[in-house]
Amino acid sequence: MTRVAMYTPVRERCGIADYSAALVPALRDHVTLQAVALKPNRLNPWALAADARRLSAADVAHVQHTYSFFGVDQLTYTLAWRFLKAAIRAPLVVTAHTVRPPGPARFDGGLGSALANVVGAPAWHDVETFRRAQAVIVHAQLHRQRLLARGVAPDRCVVVPPPVPPRVSVDAAAVKTFRERHGLGTRPVVGVFGFVERAKRFTLVLDALAEAGHGEAPVLLVAGGPRLPEHDTVVEELYADAARAGLADRLVVTGYLPPPEVPLALEAMDVVVVPYATEDSVSYSLHVALAQGRPVVATALAPLREIAERGHCLALVQPDDARDLAKTLGTLLDDPAARRWLTEAARAYAAAQSVEVTARRTVEVYARAREVAR
Repeated sequence: MTRVAMYTPVRERCGIADYSAALVPALRDHVTLQAVALKPNRLNPWALAADARRLSAADVAHVQHTYSFFGVDQLTYTLAWRFLKAAIRAPLVVTAHTVRPPGPARFDGGLGSALANVVGAPAWHDVETFRRAQAVIVHAQLHRQRLLARGVAPDRCVVVPPPVPPRVSVDAAAVKTFRERHGLGTRPVVGVFGFVERAKRFTLVLDALAEAGHGEAPVLLVAGGPRLPEHDTVVEELYADAARAGLADRLVVTGYLPPPEVPLALEAMDVVVVPYATEDSVSYSLHVALAQGRPVVATALAPLREIAERGHCLALVQPDDARDLAKTLGTLLDDPAARRWLTEAARAYAAAQSVEVTARRTVEVYARAREVAR
């Protein structure tokens, strides 16, 4: 069996850690896999060297990558990643969960930016991180196109859609208790699940609820909390925006939910909204909602359009059009048959893009990386 060492975060409040936790058991049906704990922003070279040795002992090193894991700024990111890459001897697979648009050729600023330019940080941010891997997994065609445009070889960059994790069965009484605990009563619930951060357009959802002329006013349930301390201000702004829109009594923010409560929150939602404002990543929280068979409305950004085209499991709305979202929400809340149609489509997509399917595709990428290395 191929031996794989996966460098992945294992902490709470991390979508990539959740992604890995879902994928690893299925991968172990095909490969011998060791998880190497990735501690974000660990800039100690001795610790990075120890991690690299563990990764190099396998036939394939698989790094679950996002920019913020490897340093707090352009300079520290570049130094940490270059050191780690130089120390890994096994064929390298990188999963690029986030692929940003091209950055500047040089960073402007003070001494830190000047030093970052000296060590070639702009190139490492845009292309070298990925060009030097034997294989790169991305989650959307847009992200593949971005990397190919920067010089990553087409045969090394593969689209593997995120897996839909298994559905978690929940008891109706437990959902009722969850609704009562959060004061939802019997009212219709429009939900947003996941971390409260600026990548999500909460104002769009609030404006849509203010616009909607629905007979029984729905509650907005935000099932999640800030991932990092600096996101606390986003929660404060959400409450302030709800008050200005006259929706203060229809907003419920749960804060961070432990994993056992996530399916309860999703089952309490009549409609789930994924109001993304950026195309740089693909929402894993969306896939958790699909796993529970929820009717999902999403903004029509390229990665989400790709999911809709692949599985016909999303109702798409224009990213900045509150009226379009209000109309779509009103239709779904008023029409149980329309919600059932999206539920069945979500279940079909979950079967087609299961964790087992993603594991098989990932194993194919491992074989490709070993062949490139040879």
